[in-house]
Amino acid sequence: MPSVPRALPLTNRPMTDHADLPGNASDAARQTGLRRGKGRTMLMALRQVVDGLPGAMLGALVYALWAVYANRAAGPEMAITVGAVHWLASTLLTYYGTAIMRRFFRRGRSARQGAVLAFCGGMGCTYVVLWGVHAAIGTPQVVMTLAAGFIPTLLFCLGYALLLARTTLPSTASAHA
Repeated sequence: MPSVPRALPLTNRPMTDHADLPGNASDAARQTGLRRGKGRTMLMALRQVVDGLPGAMLGALVYALWAVYANRAAGPEMAITVGAVHWLASTLLTYYGTAIMRRFFRRGRSARQGAVLAFCGGMGCTYVVLWGVHAAIGTPQVVMTLAAGFIPTLLFCLGYALLLARTTLPSTASAHA
């Protein structure tokens, strides 16, 4: 029975700096050490879903429904507009936010430092964009609209930062140090 590779441990060793774009399966497989047809791990499958546009669209639907509910007192037209704009912003933020988090992650000198940078960068970028979008369209309840998504966004950014740390190969240079 062939062995299935496990996720990489979270270490302080330097990381290999690979280009990492959504949907680039061969690069993702290389980063997890899953090359030469060894198969995929559950974490890599999860990472591919999270990195993709369908996953971002599905995740944003929950936020959009909350935005409609939170703004229902402003009338159906405003509530639906806020929900639609929030869905679009959340979809784009999730899709491009993962790319931004990967960029922050690669700036770290170790997997741990990269995970911290990815988390902070992801949270910061998300709320700067969301606040700006809702201020621009005149959302009546900006704080209420964003409050419900804070814990899920926090958990997503934390989980994705840890997923990056577990699915990125340490630099081979560190093995010789």
